[in-house]
Amino acid sequence: MVEIVCNPPKQLIILECTRFPTIEALAKVIAVVISAGESVILRWTEGVAFMYTHLQPTTEDLMSELLKGRVYWSDVVYAEMQEYKPSIRVGTLDIPVIDVSPNPLLRDAAKWMKQQRK
Repeated sequence: MVEIVCNPPKQLIILECTRFPTIEALAKVIAVVISAGESVILRWTEGVAFMYTHLQPTTEDLMSELLKGRVYWSDVVYAEMQEYKPSIRVGTLDIPVIDVSPNPLLRDAAKWMKQQRK
């Protein structure tokens, strides 16, 4: 039988982080991004809705970091959203929101985001 090993990340490094004062303010920015042709899905867990950009391991240095268990997000935008909703309406646009609560890395990231307001 093949051995299967799960190596969760040991560290998440966020290069740029922007907190929006309300979920409505974040949703308006996301609506502009969607209007420009980008596909966007907000993620939600721990009372936080957020979107991040994963820095792909396109260089040897980044691949080495990934193999050491370090994940890099080039940026994250977020706002508190206490209750989960499957979408947020901005005008006629529905922005999808997925509940990522089963993911330990994303739960920990959301907890960290909430602490940043203090």
